[in-house]
Amino acid sequence: MGWAMTTGSGLSIGYRIARRLGWLPTPNPSAPRLTSETQARVIRTLALLAPHDTPGLGRRRIGGDGDGGYVLADCLTPDQAVLSLGIGPDLSFDHELAEQGHHIVMLDHTITALPQTHPNFTWLHNGIGPAASDDGVMLPLDTLLDRLPASQAAPILKMDVEGAEWDVLASAAPATLRRFAQITLELHTLLALGEPGFNTTAHAALANLLHDFLPIHVHGNNFGILGQVGGLPCPETLEVTYLRHDLAQFAPSTTWFPTPLDRPNFDELPDHLLWFFPFAPGSAALALASRQASCEF
Repeated sequence: MGWAMTTGSGLSIGYRIARRLGWLPTPNPSAPRLTSETQARVIRTLALLAPHDTPGLGRRRIGGDGDGGYVLADCLTPDQAVLSLGIGPDLSFDHELAEQGHHIVMLDHTITALPQTHPNFTWLHNGIGPAASDDGVMLPLDTLLDRLPASQAAPILKMDVEGAEWDVLASAAPATLRRFAQITLELHTLLALGEPGFNTTAHAALANLLHDFLPIHVHGNNFGILGQVGGLPCPETLEVTYLRHDLAQFAPSTTWFPTPLDRPNFDELPDHLLWFFPFAPGSAALALASRQASCEF
């Protein structure tokens, strides 16, 4: 009877276990009452994250099997510099690319030293912001691009900056973002998309990326929960890889996430299954309809 047994609350034990393990969305009891306006706002912003396939161009996992690995389009060349924003204890992504000849410019103002070194690592004790701070510690993206080694090849951007990504991407000029070939980043606090102020910033950031990029890979970070926002399931934290429009042919996604390339960030819990809008196959058509309805196209 294990999975059919119920607790005093009337919920099956199997259901409660599944929710605890992150297999089911977790409702937020403190969330404000859902309105149709809030739901429409959330759908319009989530629609901007619909992934795409790139026929003829594969994917490649770079870095370790845990929290330090990322999936990129398999079109890298060693002369591409990497701007790595946010340094954690696992540098396997940066180290693997450095071993292949890429020069890695790493920024983090919250640490006193890199956890490991490499001849191709350059560490700057700075952070990323929408504009330069008075003390010169925080720098905008266009300034950081100028710190990269000169090369004809468009660089790669890796960004895990614990929520600072939203203001940075919302304020970045499309011409600045366009200088990158690929962008892989973590998007934080997605369960706050029901809040009008945050949603406005998040929508501006994601729309800014879509000027010249499309998402090609998504992965829910299982250090965060799988919750609900606007009545829809949504991961709290999402890893997304973007590829510039001119570097591949794109098609609506037929891919179910996570893929065989993905690994749980926290290996003691299963990966989040992103089998829902806007990540499941067919979501691109719904995303287009949503953007047309909001007069963005």
